[in-house]
Formats: sequence, structure tokens, C-alpha cells
Amino acid sequence: MPESILVIEDDSTIRTILVKTFSRQSRVLEAKSGTEGLQVLLSQRPDFVVTDVMLPGMTGVELIARARRSYYGACVPILVLTASPDEQTLYDCFREGADDFMSKPFSVKEIQVRVASIHLRQRVIRDMNPLTRLPGNVAIKRQLSWRLQQPETFAIAVLDLDHFKAFNDSRGFDLGDEVIKLVADLCIGFTIAHPLEDVFVGHVGGDDFVVLLPSTQVEAFASWVHPRFSEAVAKYYSDEERASGLTEVMNRRGDKERVPLLSLSIGVTDTRRSDLSDVRRISEVSAEVKKQAKAIPGNSLFVDRRN
Repeated sequence: MPESILVIEDDSTIRTILVKTFSRQSRVLEAKSGTEGLQVLLSQRPDFVVTDVMLPGMTGVELIARARRSYYGACVPILVLTASPDEQTLYDCFREGADDFMSKPFSVKEIQVRVASIHLRQRVIRDMNPLTRLPGNVAIKRQLSWRLQQPETFAIAVLDLDHFKAFNDSRGFDLGDEVIKLVADLCIGFTIAHPLEDVFVGHVGGDDFVVLLPSTQVEAFASWVHPRFSEAVAKYYSDEERASGLTEVMNRRGDKERVPLLSLSIGVTDTRRSDLSDVRRISEVSAEVKKQAKAIPGNSLFVDRRN
């Protein structure tokens, strides 16, 4: 069974049955409306979601759609319950990304088996980075494709750590993983601090991240991430290293050399550019923009303003 399960149900009797059923083996989170359920999903990050279709505040179908566009909900398994299993409801739920569907009244034993089965299958196949638990390449491409079909333009921010290899080689991969998780946590922190904005965070792999966000939030995002990153990584360096901005490492030839401290480059492309109409082109331009950002010493933000 999943370690934690979010139950979204406005019927108190059914919610009690579900909580009692799952609490024997899992930590159960509860929500009584779609709006509350989405907030709990993004803040508490459960391993599984069981939701009703008819909910106050936001329907189950809308909740699934919103969840699938979020940084965490893109990969979390979702099972839908409904008292009226008509074909259109079934179609809408699966179209938005539901993993399974059960009609009320349901069998307690069956719902346990289904949840366990889906959870185990998803753990194998879902596209989630094991270190950061963020969506990977497949989910990022799917999200880009979906957003390109919408009328609103958006920005693509690519994040890359500068001098990370030198840090990883000299401090060890364990601290290297800590820094990668730090970047992920900072990006997630921005989405939590700005809940009304439609922000998606993906982890390409290694020290590369992609953040999709409204064009108006680019500067705010960099202003959130950069100072917090600098403050957090300062603990990995001595007073002398922080004062000089350099650290001594052994290069591939076995010689000692002084390299700059860790910094974070952010390169931004905007779909207001007329030639950014497909995922492959976005990937090409983003690679160019990231290169420009990394050419700037220290924490950097480079925004491609070409039309």
C-alpha cells in the first residue's frame, strides 16, 4: 500500500469508511472539497489520491486536470469514485489523467487491491526522478505540448548549477545530491509561496531543471531562488572560501586549481516568440539560452528577448 493516501470526499460517512480502510496500512490525509484537496495534494505530497467526482468548490474532473498540470500531481496516481458512472463522466476523468475508476457503493476489499495494484505499477513506470520526486523528461514534454495548445503564452526557465562537477568531485556525491535536492526544494517553495500562479517544475536529470511559469513571474522566480540558494550553499564552504569566492579542487590531471563557488544559472525562453511552436524547437532554443546564462559569472538570469 502507498505510504500516504489523500481521501477527497464530502460525504462524511463514505470518508470515514475510506479513512478506516486505508489507515491500517497508510497515513491518511483528508479533504472535504476539491479546492481543499488540491491544496493538500500540493503541500503534503501524498503517494496516492482517492477522490469523488462531485465535490464542492471544484469537481473531481477539474481537480484531476489541475493536479496533472502541477509539479507534483503530474505523476501521483488518482482513483476516482462516483455514484453515477455514466460514459461521459468516465471519459472526462480518464481524459484528464485518472488512473482508475470505481462506482459507489464499492467493495472495501476491492478498493484496497486496486489502490495497491496501481501504486506498485506506478512506482515502476511513472516518470519521476528518484532523488527529487519531480516529473522527468516524459512529463515535461507532455506538459509543454499541452501548454502550447492553450491560448496563453508562458516562459520556460532552465536551471543549471555552475561548477557542480568540481563540487561533486571534491565534496562527494552525497553532498552533491544534497545540492540538487536543494534546487528542487527552492523551486517547489516558489510554487507554494505563489499558489495562484500556474507553475510546473520538472527535473531533466543531474543538476538540470525546467520550470514552466507565467512570463510575468520570471524575475520574481529568480529573486526567490537566487538569494536562498546562496545562503543555503554557504555552509559547504569555509570563511576563507566564501570571502574569496574560490575553492581549491583537484583537476583531472591531478593538479590543484582554484574554481568559483557553486552558483545557479537560469536561462529563460518565452513562447511569445513566434517560432516556438513545438517541443523540439523549445529544447533547442532553451539550450542556447542556458549557455548564455552560464557565461555570466555567479548567480545569473538571462532572458531571451528576441521576437
